[in-house]
Amino acid sequence: MQSIIHCDIAVDEDDCGKLQRIIQGNILKIAEALAGDLQWYSQNAKLVPDSFKIISIQRFNHDRFKMLYDFTWDLFNPCLDLNETFTRREAVTFHITPGALVFDVIDNTQPSPADEL
Repeated sequence: MQSIIHCDIAVDEDDCGKLQRIIQGNILKIAEALAGDLQWYSQNAKLVPDSFKIISIQRFNHDRFKMLYDFTWDLFNPCLDLNETFTRREAVTFHITPGALVFDVIDNTQPSPADEL
């Protein structure tokens, strides 16, 4: 699954600091895709949208980059006396296309019972 941030950027851009500023400024556009399906953890898990922080961006090929990032999610269930906050560290690869950054996000949506049959 791909997530896209549309921006004015050169296809041959290799300044990781510039890429980090662009992505951090637009990260809310792809936040849900980057966090994935938190239902794997709990039905009560909620993403904290403004918690995304880019740790690093590294170039690992002439046109591919790897981004390491943190985000936070909350788990609240008064019946079970749960009120916890968790931080996850994840990585995603992306590449630059004309006018966009294209992220290769893994689709981890929880299958429905119909999918399992």
